[in-house]
Amino acid sequence: MRRHLLAVLAGVVVASFVGVAQSGEISSEADYDAAMKEVGATFRAVRSDMDARDGESVIAGTTKLTELFGQVEAFWEAHNVLAAAAFATQAGEAASAIRSAVENQAFQEIAPARDALAGACQACHNEYREPVDGGGYRIKPSVL
Repeated sequence: MRRHLLAVLAGVVVASFVGVAQSGEISSEADYDAAMKEVGATFRAVRSDMDARDGESVIAGTTKLTELFGQVEAFWEAHNVLAAAAFATQAGEAASAIRSAVENQAFQEIAPARDALAGACQACHNEYREPVDGGGYRIKPSVL
């Protein structure tokens, strides 16, 4: 009986984690950190795909970035940090601009949009994130 109860409890815990992951919601600082790592990896891949002139991969990556920045924006809005939410909006718009430039073959618009995306990320990090020992970043304690 005890094993059965533990198995059921473990199943509920796993299901709740899967539900949060599938919902696309960032509900904790740990979720936020994971999303930021995904943003970083995706942006690096998009830059590499731009260098390789792989339009389909750039479109897929910028679509993913747009979705991630929408989640980041919702996180900051939920914590009433509207300036940080605005940085996420800017980053999402820049990712969308890259995608649009590739789709429309307006290649002269790619570099300015890429720079706007990098600038929005850097500005947000400067204001709301701090490096941690061993690499990486965390939200500054005074922010939330």
